[in-house]
Amino acid sequence: MILMIFIYAIFVPVTVIEWLAGTGGFPITAVVVGMGLPLMRKNHLNVIRQKEGKQVI
Repeated sequence: MILMIFIYAIFVPVTVIEWLAGTGGFPITAVVVGMGLPLMRKNHLNVIRQKEGKQVI
């Protein structure tokens, strides 16, 4: 949870601002992580729910 907060609150905005300011290259890492992290979290939660025997939506 703390890692997600760090990535969304600090890493992604800083890299995008650097890109917009022209001091950095295209923030491909921030884009990939920003899009992939929620999917990984959802998958992880579904695996936990399956192990507990709850229905996965």
